[in-house]
Amino acid sequence: MADRNNKRRKKKKTAFVYILRRIYAILFLAAAITGIVLSLTVFFNIENIEVRGVLEIYTKQEVSNASGLRKGDNIFRFSAYNTKNRIMRELPYISEAVIKRYLPSTVIITVKEADNALVLVCEGGFLVLSQDMRIINSLNTYSGKSLMIYGIDPNSRKVGDMLETENESSVKNLQEMVSYLSSMDLLSDASAINTSDKLDLFLLMDDRVLVKFGTSGDMERKFLMLSEMMSNQLSPEDTGILDLSVSGKATFAPRSGEEMEEAVEELILN
Repeated sequence: MADRNNKRRKKKKTAFVYILRRIYAILFLAAAITGIVLSLTVFFNIENIEVRGVLEIYTKQEVSNASGLRKGDNIFRFSAYNTKNRIMRELPYISEAVIKRYLPSTVIITVKEADNALVLVCEGGFLVLSQDMRIINSLNTYSGKSLMIYGIDPNSRKVGDMLETENESSVKNLQEMVSYLSSMDLLSDASAINTSDKLDLFLLMDDRVLVKFGTSGDMERKFLMLSEMMSNQLSPEDTGILDLSVSGKATFAPRSGEEMEEAVEELILN
């Protein structure tokens, strides 16, 4: 009889412990769910959005706006990957973007601008262009490393407008030359360009090789020769004038630093 009573007490105790554990588990689960719900609704809302990086083309506010993040948004309820892609889609000359959360309420966006932006130098300022010649920003000052465009006087400086000028061939030749530079992976090495004279097109590569194209005829062949010369024929120390104006022929004339400055001033910056 005593053994039977002991067994009953043990069963009751085991059942009680089991029920107690279930209650604790349910309470823990409820607390966890409550915590998650509160963290996604009440707690951990964004109070600070900080943009870091050296910016010339865009402002920090433009980067912040492009991210789509807003103060008051929950810090866990956005995708860092999607936010990065949104910034780089909205701002074409952002080449890198890193988004990090810092609890409880700060998001830091670190960005880097590309080195191959197209920047038109015009009276009183600068216009940043997309490769299809759309104006994407208008700046008062600029000191970044980009392909600087000279010799074009735009009809409009309004952001969103296509680049237009009275000299239509200058824009057409510019776009064609930029397209070849991009397709041949030379754009990041291009320093300055002047397409104002359709009979004398000039390009400065790596701030040391001034390329004379002549007219826009046979342009693909000329760029293939340019790529070969820059990659395999000229050393990184060579400075001078590369003449590609005669179809099928490349002639390099070395120039001193002072002579190069004078040639660039005359042929590119005029």
